[in-house]
Parts: sequence; structure tokens; C-alpha cells
Amino acid sequence: MIVNAKIRFLYIVVSAVSLSACAHITQPLTWQQRRLEQPTKAELQWERSGHVMIYEGMKDREVEHALNNHFNRVQSMMFVNTVITDDKGNPLKDLDSGKVVTEDDGCD
Repeated sequence: MIVNAKIRFLYIVVSAVSLSACAHITQPLTWQQRRLEQPTKAELQWERSGHVMIYEGMKDREVEHALNNHFNRVQSMMFVNTVITDDKGNPLKDLDSGKVVTEDDGCD
């Protein structure tokens, strides 16, 4: 019985930690968000072997959170076409075209 109680307690703790790590995300995770916030052991090993994951079209807040909270993995991250958001986290749109505004990565 004590072992079962400890296992349940550990499960609750792990669940709470997982939820707090993604508290800034209110929608279901996209595959990129999941890969960034909750990488598998295999994905972490892939990064440690020198590979870089390119994340495209993520919001600037997600990128900032990743850089602040996953600093030990920064060398394995590349962000392109990052969506610029307003104070509420909504994507900014160009007034003329209506297209979502993204950061200019300087590449053509």
C-alpha cells in the first residue's frame, strides 16, 4: 500500500511540474511546442549529438520562454518566421496587407 501511495504521489508531482512548464500556453500543444517544451529522451539525445531543430512560425512569447527556460538547449534551436504578438499575445497583422507580421531573419 505504501508503494502505491508513493507512486500516486510521484505521478501527481510530475503532472504538476509538466503543467507548470507549459502554463504560458493555453491551447493544445502543436508538435513544435511539444518538441520544444517536452522533448523525448530520443529528441534530447539527437540534440546532444549536435543536431539543430528549426522551429518555424512560433510566437515571439514562445521563443522568449524557450530561450529563458531551456537555456541549456539553445545551441540546438533555430527560430525562423517568428510571429510578432501584441500585449495580449495575439499575432500582429500588417495594416495594409492583413498578413501576420513576422520577424525578418535577414535571409532572402
